[in-house]
Amino acid sequence: MKKFIRLAKQYRETYYSRRLLRNLDAHALKDIDLSRADALHEAKRPFWDNKAHQVTAAKKRPHLIYSAVSLLLIMGVGLTIFLRF
Repeated sequence: MKKFIRLAKQYRETYYSRRLLRNLDAHALKDIDLSRADALHEAKRPFWDNKAHQVTAAKKRPHLIYSAVSLLLIMGVGLTIFLRF
């Protein structure tokens, strides 16, 4: 259920960002280095077509590894202190 809610939030964010992108003026588009055609092309894409969702899923793996390594280090330090006494 949590995965579904997270996905729905991502879809909503993508939908609103593309609506905002479609309504940007020429000066704002120039600031982000996009042409009107590029902005309209991106805005026409469906909300579920978002490569960022795949990137966020791929980024979770290193965090899990860092957490596991940190846990092992903490356990090792704790065990070392425990065995000294």
